[in-house]
Amino acid sequence: MSIKERVKEYKKELVLQKVAQLFESQGIEKIKMAEVAKQCGISVGALYKLFGSKDELFYEYVRFEMERFHQRLKEAFEHLSTPQERLLHYIRQLFATFIAKRRLLEDTLAVDPLFLAKLSLHERQALHPIYETIAQELAKLPNLRIAPLQAAILLKSHLYGYIEYWLLEGGELMNKSEEAYKTFIEGVGG
Repeated sequence: MSIKERVKEYKKELVLQKVAQLFESQGIEKIKMAEVAKQCGISVGALYKLFGSKDELFYEYVRFEMERFHQRLKEAFEHLSTPQERLLHYIRQLFATFIAKRRLLEDTLAVDPLFLAKLSLHERQALHPIYETIAQELAKLPNLRIAPLQAAILLKSHLYGYIEYWLLEGGELMNKSEEAYKTFIEGVGG
């Protein structure tokens, strides 16, 4: 990677750190690219050179957040000794992330019924390392009846069911961590 490309990536990361604060406090729809540029201290033209559109900026933000999530997950796993502890930590970290981003989730763009499907297609590279990390832990469980990677993807869907129920019905999401783990493990046989 050239120095110019590295500088561009560094600028993108700085903008994405600021965008995370804006999106999470104000939502996606209300934020204009001019406001993002102003908050970042750059021109609108410079912002568009980094991100060709607001949609691209949003998907880059999601990728950025996934990478940060994965990094925190790996760091936590270094201090946990069993697959069960690691999987429970993953569930708690995922639930905590959604709780922290509730304002963003209430935005109509993020709750588009096809959003997760679009995201999975658009951000496959960002999701795959998370799936692989979880699949490695699932592979260590005895009696797993399906392929570990398939189980990791199913676990994500299982947890999103808990998250969607929480968004619709309220209550305490974090209190459902162990239940989510147990019901999933019973289903896939770990």
